[in-house]
Amino acid sequence: MTVANAQQAWRVAWLVWLAWLVLGLLCILPAVLPLSSLPLLSDWLPAISHHVLPEKARYSPISYWLLLTLVWQLQRLRPVAPGPFFSVAFRQDLLWYFATMGFRLLFLGTWAFAVVTVYTHYLSFLTLPGVAQWHPIAQFVLGVLLADFARWLSHLIRHKVPLFWAFHSVHHAQRDLNLFTDARVHPVDRMVSSLVTSLALLVTGNGVPAVILWMVIETLYPKFYHANVRIDLGPLRYLLVTPQSHRVHHGVEHRYHDCNFGFLFSVWDRVFGTQYPEHHIWPPTGIPDAEFPLEQAGDPVGLFRTLYRQLIYPFASLRRRA
Repeated sequence: MTVANAQQAWRVAWLVWLAWLVLGLLCILPAVLPLSSLPLLSDWLPAISHHVLPEKARYSPISYWLLLTLVWQLQRLRPVAPGPFFSVAFRQDLLWYFATMGFRLLFLGTWAFAVVTVYTHYLSFLTLPGVAQWHPIAQFVLGVLLADFARWLSHLIRHKVPLFWAFHSVHHAQRDLNLFTDARVHPVDRMVSSLVTSLALLVTGNGVPAVILWMVIETLYPKFYHANVRIDLGPLRYLLVTPQSHRVHHGVEHRYHDCNFGFLFSVWDRVFGTQYPEHHIWPPTGIPDAEFPLEQAGDPVGLFRTLYRQLIYPFASLRRRA
């Protein structure tokens, strides 16, 4: 190895560890700040946490960091599509992650507070009677089931309705799935999905156990099944969404876009007939739209330029169809 190569390897290693440090420090903020900004919810966190989360797991980013490291290693050991890990696509999705973090810090707390306020004043009649008096763990389970079904249904709608698909297609455009692809979500798409999920949680009464669990699940589990890992989970695929089943959902062929809509549980797809039957296929991913601004340059300027183009893509797409 030449001196120049050694210096380059050292710089890359230093940047990778610096990125992990930043992620370890900041990864919990997108989940905690919006929640703590809601007066209606923040007073209940300590009590519900006592019932739901182990003492050492409460509000700690360490588990998130460890999961990222584990998935990173799985991508190296069992990749679906071997290639450079720190690819241009990975860097683009990493930028999406930090952009999404900023969006959550700036807007999502206010958006969630508005949803709770509107629900409290105008839709509280939808609240399931008596659920607020249930044991927190029972609320936890019911809230998760309702939220996951709502997520499945809203996901299906965002594929079927052209207006919603224009925004959701940004997420599907990634041809190089990785553990940060779950962050490649247009703000409009995120607000629609969060609205539906929030309503599903609110009908369970106070619903804070479900809010906490959903916060953890939305932060952790999608990173696993969006990753470039050749894992199917065996019999667990009949219960949970797997990297294989979700990769099929991201398949570039249109027939794959209309199946496997599950977020956590795969049972909704099986019950309603939207589960793709084959579980031994790993199709190429992306969307068949030559107009989509795929990432080309891996330098900071190129990444930010592509991010901007991907953000305005849905509006340009809708304009072309008009």
